[in-house]
Amino acid sequence: MKRFTLPIIMLALLAGVLWIWQTARPVKERKISGAYKALNLWSEQRAYPNASIPDVAHYAAYEFSKTHLSEAVDNTESVDAWEEIGPHNLGGRTLALAFNPQNPNTIFAGSASGGLWKSYSGGRGVDAWEYVPTGFPILAVSSIAFAPGDSNIIYIGTGEVYNYQFAGTGAAYRSTRGTYGIGILKSTDGGLSWSKSLDWSYHQQRGVWAVKINPLNPNTIWAATTEGTYKSLDAGQSWSQVHNVVMGTDLVINPVDTNVVVTAYGNFGSSGYGIYRTADGGNSWVQASFGLPSQFNGKIQLHIYEADPTIVYASIGNGFGFNDGASWLCRSNNGGLAWGVVNTLDYSQHQGWYSHDVAVNPANPDELFAIGIHVYKSTNGGSTLTQVSNGNAFSGRILPGDPEGTPAYSHPDHHDVIYHPSDPNIIYFANDGGVTRTTDGGVTFENCNGGYQTGQFYNGFVSAQTDSLLAIGGLQDNSTAVYDGQLAWFIRLVGGDGGWAAIDPSNPDHMFGSWQGLNVLKSTNRGSSFFNVPVPNITGGPTLFIAPYVIAENDPQVMYAGRDLVYKSTNGGVNWEATGGGTPLNGGAILALGVSPLNSSVVYAATAPFPGSLPRG
Repeated sequence: MKRFTLPIIMLALLAGVLWIWQTARPVKERKISGAYKALNLWSEQRAYPNASIPDVAHYAAYEFSKTHLSEAVDNTESVDAWEEIGPHNLGGRTLALAFNPQNPNTIFAGSASGGLWKSYSGGRGVDAWEYVPTGFPILAVSSIAFAPGDSNIIYIGTGEVYNYQFAGTGAAYRSTRGTYGIGILKSTDGGLSWSKSLDWSYHQQRGVWAVKINPLNPNTIWAATTEGTYKSLDAGQSWSQVHNVVMGTDLVINPVDTNVVVTAYGNFGSSGYGIYRTADGGNSWVQASFGLPSQFNGKIQLHIYEADPTIVYASIGNGFGFNDGASWLCRSNNGGLAWGVVNTLDYSQHQGWYSHDVAVNPANPDELFAIGIHVYKSTNGGSTLTQVSNGNAFSGRILPGDPEGTPAYSHPDHHDVIYHPSDPNIIYFANDGGVTRTTDGGVTFENCNGGYQTGQFYNGFVSAQTDSLLAIGGLQDNSTAVYDGQLAWFIRLVGGDGGWAAIDPSNPDHMFGSWQGLNVLKSTNRGSSFFNVPVPNITGGPTLFIAPYVIAENDPQVMYAGRDLVYKSTNGGVNWEATGGGTPLNGGAILALGVSPLNSSVVYAATAPFPGSLPRG
């Protein structure tokens, strides 16, 4: 099977730059900080055999590529130009949304690994979205902030870090899902060009979760980051840390007295988790100690009711693996000093470390949306939460811009919710499937993903050897998708998170899809239908979140799959048997597999340490 790869010359040039930095500077092993000490998957794969990627090598390679790679490609006749093939009928994980303050039909979206996007149609239409290049090597845009009343000045926070100093693809362990950022970028021309504001480097392993601008003084900007709370007094030219608690996840500014700021800290790695308040612009802080849950290990999201800033809401969830299944909707009636839990309905469920938020109707402090796995609405200040969306009511293949399911459908796992600035019946939601909106206050929903090409394919994406218009791959929380030459792919075929995929090199009608935990299915009709071909687990040992399986090219009936040991099939996946006498491999669960194209008995396996035996604080 052939896979989509970068041209060899491009990889060689990038590797050369990394080698230069590697030999120029010694690599220092960093101390591991925080809870849930899983591997930093992205970094370890690329840094091996070193402990980490050398300082500034990532950005140096990016700058080198801009200068040299275009010339190298132009001079290489065998290299074909890349073209976009979709999916155009599916969005990917989206972290942040923001309206243009002068024209709310223009909306910006920050995706988890596709950068920054904007739509001039409120997200409606076949090709509703366009990519916004920043000129910087960033993947995740976690926050978007416009200066009050000024559509030209925009700040974006970069990075998506749920584990302190541990972010990666999530293929091995989903709590390491995300990427590091490079600080905060600023535009003064509506997004046409960008410059560094808060200047961090990728190797520092940091992320920004929230950027907020003082509504009375646009030169004052606040940021909640993995390193604490930062503040700028000169429109982002310089920044200072004003509160040193790691894993800041959100903050709100009192619009009447802008010296009052409430910040939230949580998630893996934050020993000082909780809600804090300053009344003097960050010179001193008081931790809220009354009315909040006593213990939790997920993130906190905040929303302030601007018409009466004494009212502040907090959405609090538990971290994955820490007494799963706990959510707390909290309210303060004195500006964040004291709190009360108003509802314990578990709307975030097992995603309290990852996806939930709260937003209040700007015209009614008792009407709010609490989002998590699904969308919930309250009309009595949170005392009652009613589920108004259905994440299971989706369709299969749909055209770009068309409804993705029934009117109740909004993709599960919601990250952000914002009210339209002039019509409180219009609310937008960011989730793992892209962007959704309601125009009737949550009675019905419509998806806004036409051309929003931000889906996240895991490793294991494959194209057919005998048909250039056939491919299959698994996506983060968007199942498995099949490409057959159209921008509208067959979507949501196998699983919640789609996993590795495979196509028989001699018969493209035979293909395989999978979902998390190595649940493998087979199709004999090009993906029209699938049936289970379960891989056993005789030891009961660990299997990675996205675990591999491969087909032998010279004998397509031979397949291999990896848990804590390698399993083999000699009849196209119908039956499996353990290799190596059923003894697990040393080094942990299997992350990748490769079979010799000449000899189906020669197999290579790469392993990753499993975090189940590692300490969690």
